[in-house]
Amino acid sequence: MPKKNLSSSGQTGPLSVGNVVSASLRIYRDHFKPYFGLAFVAYLWLLVPIYGWAKYSAISALISRLAFGEVREKPETVSDARLEVNPGMWSFFGAGVLTSLIFLGVYLAGTIAIIILGVGVAAIFGQNYVTIVALMAVAVIALLIIYIRILSRLLIVELPLAIENNIDASSAISRSWQLTKGSVGRIQWIVFVGILVSLPIYIVSNLLTLLIQSVLTALLGAQSSLYWLVYYILVLPLSFGFGALVLPFWQAMKAIIYYDLRSRKEGLGLKMRDR
Repeated sequence: MPKKNLSSSGQTGPLSVGNVVSASLRIYRDHFKPYFGLAFVAYLWLLVPIYGWAKYSAISALISRLAFGEVREKPETVSDARLEVNPGMWSFFGAGVLTSLIFLGVYLAGTIAIIILGVGVAAIFGQNYVTIVALMAVAVIALLIIYIRILSRLLIVELPLAIENNIDASSAISRSWQLTKGSVGRIQWIVFVGILVSLPIYIVSNLLTLLIQSVLTALLGAQSSLYWLVYYILVLPLSFGFGALVLPFWQAMKAIIYYDLRSRKEGLGLKMRDR
């Protein structure tokens, strides 16, 4: 069966959830070795505070840029794409920090609102615990929905930084918010299916971690220094390996979402970033 190219499919409407996920898997499969290698190096950089976290952000964006080039049928080599992405390393880090602060602010504001609501509901309804629990459950669900919607609006923050001209960290957040307007529901479904696709890897990773914990506890005891030394020697590479398996899939999926949004809202005449 010939490979379907998204950029030449002639589809005028938004890509379906299935198209986005399957295309992400196909791009990752076709470039597994370089993408996985980049992702594993990115995870190793997480061991280095600040600078390493910035490197992780830049390498993650590099994978997305490479996937974006594949979607546009204008592929880049890793070295060429790296030359374009690396100068913006601290912008990627800054965008990540700003995004994290937004999520933290939403979480804190929502938590405070729920606490105030809980106190008010308790004062009004007294011992009517069924009503109190029901209202609090509705409040928590509402906060979760808001949180997920904001996540969907900020899902592709690194893509404008990696692809477009004259974009900084704050502009990238605004750009992601602008591009995802009107597409939140579809993005949420894409993320949900992406989680289902990734779930087996997370399950295997957690099971292996629990197995290692059980074996080490039986052999060394959970309180010994040797236990923790051996635990981290075994678990860190395992966690990084499984994380590196999943990261390129998600970065490719972001690239396809970004491509789809820009092609529908701004036309197909997209230019790669010229730094």
